Order: sequence, then structure tokens, then C-alpha cells
Amino acid sequence: MSDDYLTIKREEIAKIDREIFDLLQERTDLAQAIGEYKAEHGMEVHNPAQEARVIERYKALAQEHGIDADKAEAIAMIVIQIAIGRENSVQKG
Repeated sequence: MSDDYLTIKREEIAKIDREIFDLLQERTDLAQAIGEYKAEHGMEVHNPAQEARVIERYKALAQEHGIDADKAEAIAMIVIQIAIGRENSVQKG
């Protein structure tokens, strides 16, 4: 493998990383809309049942893609915390 090969592949990875964060931003924007809805309707931000559904969805997607389910759960927890943070900012704002 040449350095050019590695450079190209690393640039492709960097592009995908940007896409991941673009999608995370889109997801977070949706969480904000949910937070606004919850605030308008006097609903709690934290919903343990929904959180469990998201975790199970991540684990199922991990299995489909050959990724360790425990690692997918860890990713889900981080994504959930980002969403809760955005929802909380709406509730407090």
C-alpha cells in the first residue's frame, strides 16, 4: 500500500465522519422539535420507554451490520444524551 492509498482512504473516512455529524445534527434538530412539543404540552423530557426502544433499535441495526451490540448501545446512549440535552434546553429556555 502506498501513502497515496492511505491518504485517499483517510479522506473518504473524513467525508463519512462529516456525514455522520450532519445526520447527528439533523437528528438533534428533530429532538429539539420534540422538546418544543413536550414543553407546549407539559410533558416530561425523559421517557425511559422510548429510550429503551432507541437502544434496542441501535442493537438490532448493529447486528444487521456486523457491529458489536454493546458498542452500539454505548453509541445509542451518547446520542440519547445529546437529544435529551437539546430537549432540556428547550424546556428551560
